[in-house]
Amino acid sequence: MTIINALTINVEDYFQAPAFQYSIKESDWGLLSPRIEYAVDRVLLLLSDHNVTATFFVYGWTIIHFPSMLKKISDQGHELAYRHYSSPDIQHFNQRKIIEDLNRYKDLLSQLVGLRIIGYRSDAKLCRETSEWLEDELILAGYEYSCANRTHKVDMQEDSIEPIFRDFQHLNVSSHEVLTKRYEIINSNNIRFRKYESTRKLVSHYMEETKTPVLGCISTWVMDNQQPNIRADSLFKKWRHNYHLREAPLILHQLFSEYGWQTISDIYLRKVLQLNSMKKRTGRCVS
Repeated sequence: MTIINALTINVEDYFQAPAFQYSIKESDWGLLSPRIEYAVDRVLLLLSDHNVTATFFVYGWTIIHFPSMLKKISDQGHELAYRHYSSPDIQHFNQRKIIEDLNRYKDLLSQLVGLRIIGYRSDAKLCRETSEWLEDELILAGYEYSCANRTHKVDMQEDSIEPIFRDFQHLNVSSHEVLTKRYEIINSNNIRFRKYESTRKLVSHYMEETKTPVLGCISTWVMDNQQPNIRADSLFKKWRHNYHLREAPLILHQLFSEYGWQTISDIYLRKVLQLNSMKKRTGRCVS
């Protein structure tokens, strides 16, 4: 059986990218000229050309300001999910506001597209700090899975996927080991910093070794090579943000041409669940 992978996409405008997380605050987003619709249109065209469906994670701010864009994403057969925004310099999390937001924006997004919203994403720091109560609140709100958004480098113990038979799933972007660290195989930076042949080998090796789908993550800003030249948090972050930005669409074109990609719900909540059910009933490996 051919393994189909899972693709997630962070709906981010250029000024919401990691390179600007300290220099541009959430309260400043409305003061900048948005280009998100241009980037999303390019992403949707690329996905359509390759018959790829993906799970799009969106901020509450985006739900309020770009409802027609999100409706277009849904109408083209993609899954929408809520993504919580956490300020990078925040010291204490407001539990009540987080709970209010995950309920409020889930309902808004569901009303907008006329479908159930079952996916949640936040950064790894928030997941760690709120681990004692966040899962319970997500389950109460009707979410079925969370998919943490992490930095390019991950700890060894963070690469596991919770058992599929639990009512709620924690999914991590697939990674590979380099010395004592693990690096995500498919994310917006890594696919631009290594040769495509290396990415292809990593994807193939992961599928062959684990017999499971690769879970990848990209951001919409990588499809916008006409971004305004604005100051980043540092010169290094600016350089990393712009590195091979023009080549990103071609890299993704190659990736989508060689491998199949679908939404998280299609892969993890349906196909993998069915395969594991078959394994449990027959007591043998199904590949």
